[in-house]
Amino acid sequence: MSRGLSIDHHREIAIYTILTFVAMLSLTLMAPVIKEFIIDRFNASNTEASMFFTLEMLAYVIFAVVWGSLSDKCGKRKPFIVFGFGGSAVMYFLMAQANSLSLLLGLRFIQGAITVMAWSLVMTSALDCVQKTSYGKTMGVIGMAMMLGMASGAPIGGLLAGKYDVFFPMYFASFLFLIGTLISAILIRDVRIENNPDTMVESIKVLSEEKKLAIPFVFSFVDRFTVAFFIFAFPLHLIHAFGFGTAERGMYQALLLFPFVLLQYPFGKLSDKIGRAFPLIAGSFFYGLEMCLVGFVGRTMLIALMLCCGVFAAMMFPASIALVGDMSPQNKRGTAIGGFNVFGSLGFIVGFSAAGIFSDLYGYCSSFILGGVSEIFVALIAIPFLVRITNNTKRKSKTFLSKEVKRKKRWRLKARENG
Repeated sequence: MSRGLSIDHHREIAIYTILTFVAMLSLTLMAPVIKEFIIDRFNASNTEASMFFTLEMLAYVIFAVVWGSLSDKCGKRKPFIVFGFGGSAVMYFLMAQANSLSLLLGLRFIQGAITVMAWSLVMTSALDCVQKTSYGKTMGVIGMAMMLGMASGAPIGGLLAGKYDVFFPMYFASFLFLIGTLISAILIRDVRIENNPDTMVESIKVLSEEKKLAIPFVFSFVDRFTVAFFIFAFPLHLIHAFGFGTAERGMYQALLLFPFVLLQYPFGKLSDKIGRAFPLIAGSFFYGLEMCLVGFVGRTMLIALMLCCGVFAAMMFPASIALVGDMSPQNKRGTAIGGFNVFGSLGFIVGFSAAGIFSDLYGYCSSFILGGVSEIFVALIAIPFLVRITNNTKRKSKTFLSKEVKRKKRWRLKARENG
């Protein structure tokens, strides 16, 4: 058992990890078959096809803070999580029935609005149930589930579509969300949120009161901006450059995501010990540098390059989300995490659109250079801000731990005096 976490906390984190995996698996299920499912079927361009991902992210942007602040006001997370999973199950089933591009995209937007309620508040609940000294490793576990879901979704979606048809991944996603509904309804135990805000507006004020939240929010934006290129443009690049089929496309996408899965927890734990600055800066810089090379290597070198990208990407996520936890009070944390996910979703929106437009106009190589340079730029300009913020956070953590040690000593002395 990890220090600082009880058996109950381990059980709760395990439940949230499973729910995160279920929610994230659906994100990449359709990516390997986007050509067959949308481009060929509806005679759509790359830019039009990218709207399938863009509209989901747009719904995330609009509703993530709304659901987070509403849960802060109500002092509960569970009802929103259960409804989010149940509603998502229904929407994925309906999307499989859509017979026009406009209907499909409309349902996609509604699905995004409901789905973000589920997974954003799952992330919030995971932070609610642990102490600050465990934020990094807790978000490392959640990050592992997120990336395992995304990594598994691409190859599973490709294999299911290849064995059955391009609609089958949609039905599979609906089934997974139904399982998530049952798990959340039966097993989640709501954490009591004290001093919850009287209004949603009061909760949302945390976004202006804690201006330092801008740093993890910017990293959330650029990280997911680049991931959008790997979800949308990368499989199309594999078709254009190497003529890969659906299963091969899914497996190459997974090469980036599996190191992301395996290393989230150790890098998150490292950020608890040394601060958030180094993992964010070093991970972002080298990840961006390697992304610039994606369009210029052969299939063998591409394997090594994607694995290395996954390693450096794993350094970034747990540190950035843990930094949000460091800066936000529990009674407004739903809003803060919602804001983090809003900026991440904006990154997806801009990323999917940029990937579609740039690949149409300038080719896939230029698209990956754009993504890589943006990541490097953010890493460099954030250095002084991150170092100052994380140093202050470490000092506060040491003060907190010192007070806890003194409190326990006083309690032991009092217990001895009372016999």
